[in-house]
Amino acid sequence: MKLQAILLLLVFNIFVTINLFSQNLPDSLKSKLDGKSKKEQVSYLSKIAKDNLRKSPGTAYSLAKIANDIAFKSGNKNDELNTSFLSGKAARFSGHSSEAISYFNKAIAILVAANHKQGLASAYNELGLAYKESHKFNDAVSSFKKSASYFEELNDKKNAYLIYNNLGAVYIKLNKQKKALDVFTKVKDIAEEMGNKKEIATSYNQLGVAYANYGNTTKALNFFNKAKDIASSINMQSLVASIQSNIDNLQTNITNKENLKTTFEQEQAQQQQGIVSSLQNENLSVKQQNLKSFAEIEKLSFENQAKELRLHVIQSQYDKQVLENKVKEQDLKLLEAENKQKKAEISRKNEAIAYQKKVLLIVGVALGIVIVLLLFIIRLYVLNKRTLKIVRKQKTQIENQKNEIEVINKELSYQNIIIRESIDYAKHIQFALLPSVSLVQQSIPNFFVFLKPRDVVSGDFYWYYKNDSITILSAIDCTGHGVPGALMSMIANSLLNNIIKVNHIFNPAKILESLNNNVLEMLAQSGEDFDNGMDITMCSIDTDSNQLVISMAGHTCTIVQDNEIKELDGQDFVIGGVFANPDSTYENHVIQMVQGMTIYFYSDGFSDQMGGEKDKKFGRKAFSELLKTVSKQEIAKQSKSLETTFDDWKGEKKQIDDILVMGFTM
Repeated sequence: MKLQAILLLLVFNIFVTINLFSQNLPDSLKSKLDGKSKKEQVSYLSKIAKDNLRKSPGTAYSLAKIANDIAFKSGNKNDELNTSFLSGKAARFSGHSSEAISYFNKAIAILVAANHKQGLASAYNELGLAYKESHKFNDAVSSFKKSASYFEELNDKKNAYLIYNNLGAVYIKLNKQKKALDVFTKVKDIAEEMGNKKEIATSYNQLGVAYANYGNTTKALNFFNKAKDIASSINMQSLVASIQSNIDNLQTNITNKENLKTTFEQEQAQQQQGIVSSLQNENLSVKQQNLKSFAEIEKLSFENQAKELRLHVIQSQYDKQVLENKVKEQDLKLLEAENKQKKAEISRKNEAIAYQKKVLLIVGVALGIVIVLLLFIIRLYVLNKRTLKIVRKQKTQIENQKNEIEVINKELSYQNIIIRESIDYAKHIQFALLPSVSLVQQSIPNFFVFLKPRDVVSGDFYWYYKNDSITILSAIDCTGHGVPGALMSMIANSLLNNIIKVNHIFNPAKILESLNNNVLEMLAQSGEDFDNGMDITMCSIDTDSNQLVISMAGHTCTIVQDNEIKELDGQDFVIGGVFANPDSTYENHVIQMVQGMTIYFYSDGFSDQMGGEKDKKFGRKAFSELLKTVSKQEIAKQSKSLETTFDDWKGEKKQIDDILVMGFTM
């Protein structure tokens, strides 16, 4: 018996330790962690999280967080780093980008302390991706730059190539097209250095996209065509199709382009305007100095002749530039006319191709419908022949089964009536064992009870006994509800009668110790482990000394005095159950009763009830506030107030557990 108790206590301690870190773990996983060291727990949880990273990122994130908590509590820096990195990736994959940022910063802090450049390069890249997914693009730029600088310092061109791709994509998101061009140009240079044709073709394609966004269509088409040629040479058909799609989109944009200028065209126009403005200013300065004729210049000194000739040169340059601008304007007008003609031609071709595609699609769909209908008709004919045979056979079987079902239904209906009558009778027996409120009020005048079973019979009940100046009052919540809970309540009632009425044990803590041993002894007779027990509040009221002594197992007691709430917590281990210990002891709380003090005993059924607009638990805090509110009412009205509040909260939802609330005022 002692060996069994030691083993049960050991299992209980392991379970509590594991439970601190794995409150969201399924029972099957908790059993795997039993008996393992913290390092083994971290390793096991991390492995499962990695396996689920892609197929079930939400599960991976939950497991990685628990592993990370264990790692930081154990103080193993390597485990802290690995689990922080894993938690960050799992958070990012499951859509929790903000949490991912926090975990990657944890990992970076550890890597910085260790000066681990390779790890920092990878961590800053992951941090940049998390910032990007959180739409914190400026922070993403900073992180990608740090990652790229570390990879370049490590001479890791392949990873630097990937990071600069990420950086360029963020610049496009920020609409910083020139910076995106600079970055993708660097990507191209790295790809050319590595000599990988696939990466060169990809970088040319990206650079083409960047130039297209910038508005330089000439360079965009040039890079698209280069990328397409290289991709075709290495037979990368998917990349060729992607590049061709980019070319088609660019040509469509050129065709549908309105008079709005691109960023590139605006910069070119501003640059040309700057040149013209500069020449105009110089020309104006020259004119203000009154140009002299060549005859007049000859009469001047050699030094003044040089100055005048320079003014003539500036005037000539200005006239030449003005003439060139006029020529360019004419060329632009011709080019615009040609573009309009090309646009019209491309538009006509596109319309013709679209029309042909539409006709082919309609013909194809019609042909497909005809084929499907023919197949359907043939298949329906064959199935109908088979079905007719089966239906005839089944009709006979159904008629036979119908007769059998009618007989079974009659038997089930009869059995149901018998079971219902038995349970109703059990209800009368159970409630007959409960002391009446009026009986309790003979000793405690200001007493009420609110008892609401979930089913016909209940696992919650209250117990009362009066011996001279001592009054014993108890609130009991047995494991389960319905018939199992009611049977357990009958056992508890019988044991309490024996312990208190026969053995005259009136000390609440000693009553609980004796009850625990009796329950363990009774349920152990079958030779099997049963997780059957009870949460209980046991109190004794001594009217001579005006003292209240309370002892609890798994329960909490609430005392309201002068509009202030005080809660007493009982022992964590309950009476009976798998992890119960026959050597368990319980604590007495001694309270000096004063006038106006209200004491409440209760099970967890009220606070655990789901309801309200958000379909959540009523909650312990809200329940305490409710008791504080109802304590201001007359004792006779408190039960009704609790019932009204409960029904309003529950609404149309199902009651999930038995409910017991009892209280009395001194």
